[in-house]
Amino acid sequence: MSYAISITETGAPEVLQRIERELPAPAKGQVRVRNHVTAVNFIDTIIRRGEMPAGMMPALPHVPGVEGAGVIEALGEGVEGLSVGDRVAWMGPIGAAGYGTHSVIEAPYVTPISDDTSFEAAAALPVNSMTAWHMLVNLGRAKAGDTVLVHAAAGGVGTMIQHIAKYLDLTIIASVSTDKQDYARAQGADYVVDYKTENLVERVKEITNGRGVDISLNPISGESLKADMEMLAPLGTVVLFGFLAGPPVGTFGEDMAQHFQKSIAVRVSDIYTYFNAQPEAFNNDMKTVYELAGKGVLQPTITALPLSQAAEAHHRLEAGETAGKLVLTID
Repeated sequence: MSYAISITETGAPEVLQRIERELPAPAKGQVRVRNHVTAVNFIDTIIRRGEMPAGMMPALPHVPGVEGAGVIEALGEGVEGLSVGDRVAWMGPIGAAGYGTHSVIEAPYVTPISDDTSFEAAAALPVNSMTAWHMLVNLGRAKAGDTVLVHAAAGGVGTMIQHIAKYLDLTIIASVSTDKQDYARAQGADYVVDYKTENLVERVKEITNGRGVDISLNPISGESLKADMEMLAPLGTVVLFGFLAGPPVGTFGEDMAQHFQKSIAVRVSDIYTYFNAQPEAFNNDMKTVYELAGKGVLQPTITALPLSQAAEAHHRLEAGETAGKLVLTID
């Protein structure tokens, strides 16, 4: 038997309840992982509240959790390059059941971790670090000397963006609230802008001597896309990876036309598009990310709670009370 924390009905965090489950068996091409740590993501809270887009809401009861770390207990037929007893990290789809003692994951989304990488750090990395790497390297085509603007730089993804950007020798402009400025500097930001008290467009233009940034990574959207296009340098790219302030608003076509001669690009990043469309490339990038973690390049800021306090973790995430990543430890 195994156990998990399940969403039994939609509502407040208190709907998260412990359930007993049959031990899942891996099918062909899958591995069963005994989870030691799982991570908490906004997608977990959105599902719990019942606010997923039409057609995407999983059936209840539902065990949340799309990333974790632990030890391989069993291999399905045809799995190569992994062994029972391996310490691993994994990323999975909705339904991967990370808030439980066991998860069954497709082998391409499981990667070994070094003995000196803690399960807490390993579980905190997949979604955030892969999102950051994919946007900077694959979509933004970042190269040494580029300047990147990081919105929400004190969040989990923002933290990983800064670590990877520093490794790639980029200049980092971090946009954060007043109380997160010191945190952003500690993560590697070269310049910090308080979006609550400063004009972000003017400060970016000042910092870059009027040129603008090569890449802007934006989980905010709403009215911020228009400002991002204004802040881009010629041939610059803005990547939208969230809508914390809602979908883009304004006259997008007119705004693009205004910056036509800069040849800018606006891209959208959902890490699961990459996850599903190119599993081999995704696996290679995931290995790279964990190699960087093993070298100390990626050092997530972690707040750990026991799995039994999953409801408290949801409260903290929704209240914005943590910097970095929330994880749940599993006995």
